[in-house]
Amino acid sequence: MAVRVQLVVNPDAGGYRVENVLELREAFRRKGARVTLAHIGPGRQLMVEDDADLIVVAGGDGTLRHAAMALLTSGRDLPLACFPMGTVNLLHLEVGGPTNPDDFAHVALNQVKAQFHVPATINGEMFFGCASVGPDSHAVAGVSLRLKRLIGRYAYLVSMLRLLGRWHRPQLTIIADGKSHKCEAVYIAKGVYFAGPYTFAPEARRTTAKLHVLALKQAGRRDFWRFVRGVMRGRPLEDRANLIPLNCTTLDILCDEPWPIQADGDAVTTLPVRIEISDKRLRLH
Repeated sequence: MAVRVQLVVNPDAGGYRVENVLELREAFRRKGARVTLAHIGPGRQLMVEDDADLIVVAGGDGTLRHAAMALLTSGRDLPLACFPMGTVNLLHLEVGGPTNPDDFAHVALNQVKAQFHVPATINGEMFFGCASVGPDSHAVAGVSLRLKRLIGRYAYLVSMLRLLGRWHRPQLTIIADGKSHKCEAVYIAKGVYFAGPYTFAPEARRTTAKLHVLALKQAGRRDFWRFVRGVMRGRPLEDRANLIPLNCTTLDILCDEPWPIQADGDAVTTLPVRIEISDKRLRLH
């Protein structure tokens, strides 16, 4: 019997190209799979089909996050495969695998041993790779969706540049496994990558039940750009006097203001939040 593939895309995502989606769909069909196309995004929730055998997400981290939440909510124990087609796809960077549609379809349909991912949650909602509170989360909350569709990840840079003239520093309290710290920005890694092929927690892994946290005591313009420079150079801890590195399974972030928190490139909610390791697991093909 042919494998039933539910191919999930977000037409509003940055980097979406209908011709690429159709090419991927035909690649699965050439391998003998039956494929149905499902759209998710603003105002569109994914309904996992009763006869689906495999969920394939073609998109970035945000699309993947929404599809994975729908899969877990459905209660179906289905494998999930991720084809990079959005603004950024940190999970694919870590998992690896082919980017050619035919090769990807072959691997996804013939995976013998699934790779398990241990997700984390923010106030009960899942995220895959990274989350943060600080100047970058403010920029993510202010990014233009229209500009994101046009220029992809560079829309985040435009939004960040707009903040330079009105820089604001939240006063945060983080509580990691019961221990409290004061800071002005905080970064949480569930996977190894952050904002592309960079990392602030090289020891973080998607397969482990641990949050890797890096907090900035001060997050003025100079402090923030020093941190960004260290991450891009592969030396995230070079400004050690201003950093608080932590490992934990539960992290509370408190603030007197409703400051936004971003996860996997999307503004997901505002403070206060609780971030913790989920008790659910995802099978990745």
